[in-house]
Amino acid sequence: MRREEGQSDASAEAAVVLVEKVKGALRLAAADPRAMGLGLSPGMTLADARARAPDIRVVAHRPEADAALLKRVLLDFGRFTPMAATDGPDGLALDVTGCAHLFGGEAGLVKAVEARARGIGLAIRTAMAGAPEAARALTRFGRGGIHQGEGQRAALRRLPVAALELSDKETQALSRAGLKTLAQLDDRPTAPIAARFGAAAATRLNRVLGREDVRIRPERPTLMVSVDRVLVEPITETADIEAVIGDLLAEAMDRLDLRGQGGRAFQAAFFRVDGEVRRITVRTGRPSRDAAGVLRLFKERLAALARPLDPGFGFDQLRLSVRAGRGPPGVAPAGVRANPAGGGRSGAAGRPPDRPPGPGSRQPV
Repeated sequence: MRREEGQSDASAEAAVVLVEKVKGALRLAAADPRAMGLGLSPGMTLADARARAPDIRVVAHRPEADAALLKRVLLDFGRFTPMAATDGPDGLALDVTGCAHLFGGEAGLVKAVEARARGIGLAIRTAMAGAPEAARALTRFGRGGIHQGEGQRAALRRLPVAALELSDKETQALSRAGLKTLAQLDDRPTAPIAARFGAAAATRLNRVLGREDVRIRPERPTLMVSVDRVLVEPITETADIEAVIGDLLAEAMDRLDLRGQGGRAFQAAFFRVDGEVRRITVRTGRPSRDAAGVLRLFKERLAALARPLDPGFGFDQLRLSVRAGRGPPGVAPAGVRANPAGGGRSGAAGRPPDRPPGPGSRQPV
C-alpha cells in the first residue's frame, strides 16, 4: 500500500487495516504487520478492532485495485518463467523447471524473486517445492523456504490440517477426531479418510503431500520453445538488442533442429528494469530455421513500430519464444514474412514440451 502524500507522521506510523462490508457489518479484509502485532486479523469486525486498537488507520478495501496490481506483478514476474499464474487474490504460482540456472540455482532464483518484490514495495513469503499445492501450503501455513525430497515431506507433515484448505465444517470434523497435523493424516490409509471425511479431504491431502500433481495453468498460452538471456548490465542501444535477439534465435533454431521442426511464430519479450514488458512477434510463411532471415524480420519490425521500443533505464532480460509449425522446415529467407498485425504486442511465452512440469518440477509460490 502506498502512503498518501501529505499525511502526518503519526498517520504514517499508525497500524493500517483494510475493511469491507460483509453481511451488513464492516470487517477487516487485511491488516498490515503492525496491526497483526496488535492482535488484529482479517475477519474481525471493525468495532472489535477499534476496541483493541483505537488509533488504527482504516482504509476501504478495493479488491479490483488488488486484482489489477496482481496482474501487473504477474506480468513482471514472467521474467522468471513463462509458466506463471495467479494463485488466489493474493498470490502467484511459478513453475520454474529448467529456469533456476539462469539465476545461479534455486537459492539465487528465490533471492531474485524476493528482491524484485521488495523493489516494488511488496512483502512476500516464498516456498519452493516439487508440486504447486505443496509450495502453496508451505507458503501460507508454513515458513516458506526451499524444500525437496525427505526434507519437503517432513516440512509438510508438520503443517496443520488447515493447510488442506477444506471447508470450515470439514476442518472442524478433522479437529474433533483428534487429527491436528498432516502427519496424523499421512500415517493413515487414504480410503478410510475419504470414507469418513469426504473425497475432498483425501484429494487435497494427496495434492499437498505431492502424491498427486496438478499442473500450473499459465495466464498466457505457452509456446513450444523458449530461451532467455538474463543480462548483468541493462542494455538500451538498438545494436545490443538486435545482437541478443540474434543469439537467442541461434539457440532456438538449434533446439528446433534437434526436433526436426521449424518455427512459424517468433516472439521477443523485452523486460525493462522498471517492470514494464513489451512483446513483439514476427511470423513466417512456412516453418523456418533460418535465424538470419528471422533476425531481419525483427530488425524491420523494430524500425517500423508505430510505438517505438522504449528501453527506459534498460532491458535486463530478453526472452524468445517460438511456436513450431508442421511440415518440413523451410530455410530460404524468401519464405518468411512479417506479422501484419499492428503494435507488435500480441503473443505469448513458453517452454519446450520436452520439459513439462511434473511431480519433480520446482514450484515457488
